[in-house]
Amino acid sequence: MATEVDIDEFSFPEEPGKWSYFLRIPSEEIEAAGFPLLVANGIRPGKTLVVIACVHGDELEGVQAIQDVFRRIEPEEMSGRLVAVPVANMPAYKAVSRTSPVDGMNLARTFPGRKDGTLSERTAFYLSELIIPQADLFLDLHSSGVAYLMPRMTGYDSADTIGGRFSKDAAMIFGTPVIWGHERIGPGRSISSAAERGIPWLYVESPNGAKVSETDLPYYINGVLNLLSYLKIIGRSVTVHQPVLRLSGPGDVDVSQAVTSYGFFVPKVKLLERVEKGQVVGKVRNEFGDTIEIVKADESGYIAMLRATPVVEPGTPVCLVAPEETTD
Repeated sequence: MATEVDIDEFSFPEEPGKWSYFLRIPSEEIEAAGFPLLVANGIRPGKTLVVIACVHGDELEGVQAIQDVFRRIEPEEMSGRLVAVPVANMPAYKAVSRTSPVDGMNLARTFPGRKDGTLSERTAFYLSELIIPQADLFLDLHSSGVAYLMPRMTGYDSADTIGGRFSKDAAMIFGTPVIWGHERIGPGRSISSAAERGIPWLYVESPNGAKVSETDLPYYINGVLNLLSYLKIIGRSVTVHQPVLRLSGPGDVDVSQAVTSYGFFVPKVKLLERVEKGQVVGKVRNEFGDTIEIVKADESGYIAMLRATPVVEPGTPVCLVAPEETTD
């Protein structure tokens, strides 16, 4: 059973073992505000992998992956520590929603948060101040959610720094068929908080939402185990995976190509299809089936995000094109 602790009174255990906590966040909006925390300390000192999942409540593979990995590892076989938050956004998780039904905010654009802010802002604050700083490597497990499609991919820091090179190596160890390097990232993300502290970071995506895919779950489980081995926290034979595709660019879904009309989006391309600038990638129809808007690629590259839910409104992102990485 998990131990409930007021988050302002919590301190990490130092002795070897495995612990489950529910960290309560002060809240006037709802009862039982907070998030679950799993900690596994090895019998020998070493590095710490911090993993969080379900920042968006409709992205669920990471939840099960963290639970399964935590049950599998044993402190007697560990050098170092796993710190994991299987459900970072409890209100959104319970609603199976991308955003919190409490304050309407997107937790993935709220970091580093505010201690005196809304519930999402307070959650981001505690994740930023208490959880992420524990990491030698930080991993945020996402999937596409209900509204979008994204490939099986690992995003990493492609800046030419020691942390960036470490991040790229870790991305290849994780083992997804696509990796996506970002020289810069937008504000508000969990990985932004890691980057500001000089902590190497990764995030993961897959083409699923509101369910756990039997195809994609093994990528998450094996990937987390691979990173634990990469940090020498556990003993596990891993190999560097050569991805089939390496993408580059900022990768911010919120600033990708958006439509200007209310309607029904019909894609004319597939995920990871190569497109040229100006190529038609989709059309928006009205309720009678008439085309009212044509969406064209704003650059050449690969379709790295595609709208899955066809009903759209002005400003809805429907497509993101990412160029292929040109340097190793």
